Amino acid sequence: MTPWVLTEWEWAELPLSAEDLLAAQSYLGSALTAEPSARGFRLRAHGVAGMVALPGGVLHLRPQVPSLHLLALADYAAKGLSWGEDLVGMAEAEELLPLLGALFLRRVERLARGGWVHGYREEEAGQPVLRGRWLAGRDIAQPPTHRHRLTCRFDEFTRDVAPNRLLLAALRVLERARTFGPPVAARARALAATLDGVQARAEVHAAETMLASDRRFAAYGPAAKLARLILESTGVQAAPGPHPLSSFILRLAPLFEAAVTRALVQVAEARGLACHVQRPLVLDTEGRLLLVPDAVVEQGGARLVIDAKYKFPAKGLPPADDFQQIVTYLACVGTHRGALVLPALGAVPEEETLRLMTFGRTSQVRVVKVPLGGPAATLGRALESTAERLVSWLGNPPLPVLTGVLEPKIYSAFETSISK
Repeated sequence: MTPWVLTEWEWAELPLSAEDLLAAQSYLGSALTAEPSARGFRLRAHGVAGMVALPGGVLHLRPQVPSLHLLALADYAAKGLSWGEDLVGMAEAEELLPLLGALFLRRVERLARGGWVHGYREEEAGQPVLRGRWLAGRDIAQPPTHRHRLTCRFDEFTRDVAPNRLLLAALRVLERARTFGPPVAARARALAATLDGVQARAEVHAAETMLASDRRFAAYGPAAKLARLILESTGVQAAPGPHPLSSFILRLAPLFEAAVTRALVQVAEARGLACHVQRPLVLDTEGRLLLVPDAVVEQGGARLVIDAKYKFPAKGLPPADDFQQIVTYLACVGTHRGALVLPALGAVPEEETLRLMTFGRTSQVRVVKVPLGGPAATLGRALESTAERLVSWLGNPPLPVLTGVLEPKIYSAFETSISK
């Protein structure tokens, strides 16, 4: 099949058919912008990375941020995983999918060398002798010809538990998908064979619950986080079956937002401040219109609204509608300090403060760009350094209020929750 390459945020003219374009839009939605051209279509993708199989070929979506840094961002958003051992031999890798597959396999191989952990799983089955709890009411309802066995509920000590099922489901995806590369598929097949007797099921919630409650599965964390990323990015083709992988789409905006908010929560908690993540704000008195900023940090009566945007604006500043959005957040929260956090491809942080007129007062909106171009191992420190600068901003004195202008009243979730 014909390979096409589309680099994130860059326009490219590709000889796609109308059928190819419709298929791409069904996968990518608003993340894909298309215009007709003489050779086919001019396309631009934003906020996505991976690949999409189309009727006439395969569309490869390359991110602006280095692939290794995207995986470091995913690990940081998943509550901090060690990157020292995993980075060996991967610093020069460029393609996202082979890199993701190799990193996941490296973590799974580490678990296999240590031996797969067994766990308890609740079972219900007919037994010739009593085992565990006897479900007497169920047996009494059976006809006499079926009463020679006891229906029991018991705990089975087995390796066919949710964490192992999750890893095997992701291994099956790598095994079937050619886009991760033949070496990855071969290693995945060999590892899957060591999980004989385990069912390949994407039981993400059950696996995470067991990892959090059973310390014996603590070492599974890094591999399980990548397994979830693989399974969620493959969509319906992650289900068991012989069909090959048709697409792998990694949504980058939620990934960046999750990493930024985690850094803010960590820094705010270290300073004893409150940080509200994705807390709805009430825009009208009846509570029908809600706004949800990414984070609001509180220090006494001072508040700071932070909104993370995965964008690379050509002119340095985000578009005007992003400022309009955060100004609305400021009015709802009752503060005059906000920040827009964006990614940057360099290794040095960038920052700019704008003064905006909002409802008769001067508000400050700080545009902060997190440097994602440095070493992947230091990406977490770059996020936390950005969060430190933003939280420290709360300690500065507020701007003077302009007089003579009546400010309209907008109810906030913070005020309504206190009044209730």
